[in-house]
Amino acid sequence: MSNCLPNFVIEFNKRVKESEVFRSIARDSELQQEACENLESALSEIAQEKQIAVENNNEDYANLLLGCEFAAQSLLHELKMWLLLKQEKPEEAWDHLVGAQMKATRAAKADNGFRHLEHYRQHLEIIEKIVFPPQVFVSAGMIIHEQECSICGEDYDECEHIAGKPYMGNFCHVIVKDVTADHISIVENPADKRCRVTSFNVEGGSRNKMTWKIKESAENTSAPTGYAERTAQLAIEGDEQTAIDYLEKETKEITG
Repeated sequence: MSNCLPNFVIEFNKRVKESEVFRSIARDSELQQEACENLESALSEIAQEKQIAVENNNEDYANLLLGCEFAAQSLLHELKMWLLLKQEKPEEAWDHLVGAQMKATRAAKADNGFRHLEHYRQHLEIIEKIVFPPQVFVSAGMIIHEQECSICGEDYDECEHIAGKPYMGNFCHVIVKDVTADHISIVENPADKRCRVTSFNVEGGSRNKMTWKIKESAENTSAPTGYAERTAQLAIEGDEQTAIDYLEKETKEITG
């Protein structure tokens, strides 16, 4: 990152350094919670500073602050992951780990000064392999009929913006307006690792894939609750057409 940084960013970097000390399961939970609160406060201040940059039409500074925003969010997710693991909440901790990975990638794309966070993401992937058991991921294939640009609101195929690129402090992304579910697959490298199989049928109930505990029930409680999880369960059971029908129904409800 350039040596000619605004004072706001210099102070932000100091706060991040102070919080990075608590990136360990061995750190005191109260101190980790205080570090989380410090980062949440920093995020609020970043939002205000970014708004000023946008009002001043300073795109470079707005995108730099976008990088600060995602860097802080990534670290915040990691700290919450450690806290949740100590509270014996591994599934919630997993979601925060994935959040940390995704936010680190976003930060690196927001501004060249955050390219080093690619190494941080690699560190988070090592944590994934060492701390958590292997997971089974699901990915949905869809046919998109209409999509809108998040920056200009026009048809994405006709506008000049590029998905994944920052514009005035915000990433461009595609807003799906009309979609048809096509297929689902069990994959090794999904776009979102939160789309995973959380449980599976065993004698007497369902086994949690993260904790390995069995939830006993007279009913079939092993079918996961939730949009992505239910789709994954149907795929695992080999009922792909039912999974596609379910996915299409849920997608229409989400997109309106």
